[in-house]
Amino acid sequence: MIIISAMSYSRVIGSGDGMPWNVPEEYQQFLNFVDGQSIIMGRRSFEIFGPDLTTTNNIVISRSASKLPNAVVFSDLKTAVEHVKKLGKTVFSAGGGSIYKQTIPLADTMYLSFIKGEFTGDTYFPEFDEAQWRVSKREDHPAFEFVVYNRK
Repeated sequence: MIIISAMSYSRVIGSGDGMPWNVPEEYQQFLNFVDGQSIIMGRRSFEIFGPDLTTTNNIVISRSASKLPNAVVFSDLKTAVEHVKKLGKTVFSAGGGSIYKQTIPLADTMYLSFIKGEFTGDTYFPEFDEAQWRVSKREDHPAFEFVVYNRK
């Protein structure tokens, strides 16, 4: 599983019903990575990104929704992961905060984009033990820094 996220350097990933920045180059990179693959996310994240996704399998974890257009809904992560492993595609975890916290222990790679600037929000990327990860790639872009972490 690959975790994919954009965040501020203070770990903000969301504000209200969206992200507190508009960085089209980073968003297009996200869409390119997940194109044709499987993606697991929470309901709020799906409501934000869903219309733009060209993933093969949109898997949503939700306690409140049982059906969503263009997605398969599960009430818990364990069942969703069992389902998605059978599909034979790369699996991305795309948030939000609770989903990231649950999937970090399952991931072997993280694609993290750090958006340059100061942002406030109400949803954060969880802390993770950086000693368990090594940076395998770092790219500097005008509005963000892209870092690939691989589990040691």
